Amino acid sequence: MESSNKVKYRGGKSTAKGIGIATGRTNNIPRLAITTPGEVVEQELKHVKLHSSKHKDGKPLDQVLANSTNLKKPNFCSVKTPWRRRLQTLAVAWHVGSFVYILAFAILALANPIMWVIMIPYMVYYAIDRSPANGNVTKRYSPWVRSLGFWRYYCDYYPITLHKTADLPPTYTAKTPLSVSPKSPYRISFKVRIWPFKYSLKFNILKRTNTSPELEMEATGPRYIFGYHPHGVGALGAFGAFATEGANFSQMYPGIRMCLMTLINQFQIPFYRDYLLALGITAVSKKNALRVLQCDHSICIVVGGAQEALMSKIGSADLVLKKRKGFIKLALETGNVSLVPCFAFGETDCYNILQTDEKSYLRRLQLWVKRSYGFTIPFFFARGLFNYDFGLIPFRRPINVVTGAPIHVKEKHENPTVEEIDHYHKLYIEELERIFFSNRKKFGYENQELKYVE
Repeated sequence: MESSNKVKYRGGKSTAKGIGIATGRTNNIPRLAITTPGEVVEQELKHVKLHSSKHKDGKPLDQVLANSTNLKKPNFCSVKTPWRRRLQTLAVAWHVGSFVYILAFAILALANPIMWVIMIPYMVYYAIDRSPANGNVTKRYSPWVRSLGFWRYYCDYYPITLHKTADLPPTYTAKTPLSVSPKSPYRISFKVRIWPFKYSLKFNILKRTNTSPELEMEATGPRYIFGYHPHGVGALGAFGAFATEGANFSQMYPGIRMCLMTLINQFQIPFYRDYLLALGITAVSKKNALRVLQCDHSICIVVGGAQEALMSKIGSADLVLKKRKGFIKLALETGNVSLVPCFAFGETDCYNILQTDEKSYLRRLQLWVKRSYGFTIPFFFARGLFNYDFGLIPFRRPINVVTGAPIHVKEKHENPTVEEIDHYHKLYIEELERIFFSNRKKFGYENQELKYVE
């Protein structure tokens, strides 16, 4: 009697289904040939290219590793490094990892019962506050935080320099002086009475450097939508030039209040969201952008987004722009808005990139993260805090942000037509190309070509 547990094979192939399993016969005994982890890694290295200053066209990672048999000693920073450069590195290290530091602080505060007296009210506020998505960033916007001297160190690290090719009419202009006497020489000044006596103590905090008469401002000019290109790994130049005063934005464009827009995911971290809002950074959504513009603030959008970030590599200018027309439609639906294209020379040179192809498992992981969470980043590395060989701190590469001439949309269009959107989109691309080709030689990118990948 034959056993009912007998397994049948046809043509030497198992009827069982699996991934990465092949079968064969040795002396009528089936054999499973399972791909080893080492073979998976070996195949993966063939589908990953390293883009660096030495390999701008990209070189398979397995070849790079094969040629680096003689390992060099780690290249550490000199102990004689000037303190100013150390502070610059510290400022960049803070920006790159700030969300990690603040998230760790929030978790520790929640785990410590002593901090619950602060954390419980804050978490209630965190649950009900919608400032990142309803335009209330204009109320949380802090010129003082944006003007901290700390951001000067951040911009001087690369350095980040803002260049304008045309003047922009201010959105806000002075109305009338509120008083002829100078304002208080202190930012905070108050008295505390010593009860039950008639005496009081006066406290003066944060002395002002400018005591000119206070002026009331009114919105008289257009709002602006700045389009930033390319995205690079983390839009480092956009943060320095438009989210801080480290590159002297308000001096170059007085009367314009700027809000940089980023993904909503970043506002899900306690305390980090408030840090971003104080810098004028808010969520990139149509509803939120419209409300910010209605409050007479200007916005900066990194148009290429996560898709363009995946294509970033040293020396490239690959843009995702041809099909990105939402910001054009937003300008038409708002009215009295000017479109200002910006190109950042050097944005893509701050990190070495590990670029994956379609056959790579890492590529599939990146696309899955993008589909699931709405964002993704390339695999990258640069230098460390105390070494120059490996880490997540960007290289010291100049980033020159060039802003173009404004493309003014005067009338408000409730339902803009496709022809109207295409018209302004064409004007925008023409101005972007003008500032790119007229400035690339000036900043050492005469061989760089502008390429629209989508």
